[in-house]
Amino acid sequence: MAKELVICSEKYWNFDFGRFHPMRPFRVKLAYQLMKDMGLLDGVVVEEPYEASWDELKSFHREDYLLALKEEVFRPEFGLGTSDNPVVPGIYSYAALAVGGTLKAVREVLNGGFAFNLGGGMHHAHERRASGFCYLNDVVIGIKALLEKGRRVFYLDIDAHHCDAVQDAFYDTDEVFVFSLHQEGIFPGTGRTDEIGEGRGEGFTANINLPKYAEDEDVLYIFENLVIPLIERFSPNVLFLQAGADGHKDDPLTSLYLTTGIYAKIAEMLRALDLSSVVVTGGGGYDIVNVARIWSIIWAGLIGKDLPDMLPDSFLRISIMEGYDGPGIWDIPGWSGVSGHVKDIVREQVEYLRRRCLE
Repeated sequence: MAKELVICSEKYWNFDFGRFHPMRPFRVKLAYQLMKDMGLLDGVVVEEPYEASWDELKSFHREDYLLALKEEVFRPEFGLGTSDNPVVPGIYSYAALAVGGTLKAVREVLNGGFAFNLGGGMHHAHERRASGFCYLNDVVIGIKALLEKGRRVFYLDIDAHHCDAVQDAFYDTDEVFVFSLHQEGIFPGTGRTDEIGEGRGEGFTANINLPKYAEDEDVLYIFENLVIPLIERFSPNVLFLQAGADGHKDDPLTSLYLTTGIYAKIAEMLRALDLSSVVVTGGGGYDIVNVARIWSIIWAGLIGKDLPDMLPDSFLRISIMEGYDGPGIWDIPGWSGVSGHVKDIVREQVEYLRRRCLE
């Protein structure tokens, strides 16, 4: 039986970016508590992350940037002190904790298993620049640790924002396949469909730009006709999933129209691949009730656990204050689960990437 590990800590959710910042670490506590109350942590090991060491951080980040981050001072040349990336007390330790959590997840799955670092997924942090609410890139550092152990990694990013720093880090290698599914025309403005890698990495990067109001049927088409065939062709030792939840129809920072139904279907399709090693991290998501519901749905689907339809009262007491009165884990109205109309621009991108990356 595969090992199952969830990495979480009060240190994740006790952090505060400031009253008006969109990133609310309390969502991690809400997700963890919902998983626990719905029985998704029964038989699952729950461990604390650790603060990644200086040497571990240097596997990707430049030392001058790390020093500036540790000093916690305004340094605009490093992206520190902007509205997106404020310099707040304890930010270095908080960011290093997310990296340590992902490295712990990576080590857990080296010999098989499923591990979810709820506080990870910081895919916008560059080697010497904070960006997009991200200060240290646990994703890149985690993948590099897997490569050092001789693993082939398929990185799947379902966040509504493109994984620019992750793509840059592995753009010229064939040891990592980077796939990003993101909304067109929003931050960070990268991830065009014709960005498919270079050198040895040509054909090992794929980007789908979802148009505004893309629906579940569009994403299902992408997974059935591109994502799943790519994973099967690449045959990874490890699937690394960045489970950003900001593609949901109610997210305040994006304009997609996905429901909880497609996240369940994604997890179901990935589980059907029967992969032995899966690392999952959090990511974006700015409606914290939906983040908790979606991460619970994804985790349940990946490890093959049934979900109760009704949310526990303890969760509802909080969700009502956040504007969600439930009472179910599924959206109402939700998605029927069957294929429907698929937008032409989605079909065109899928066909282009099938020619460049599959054939």
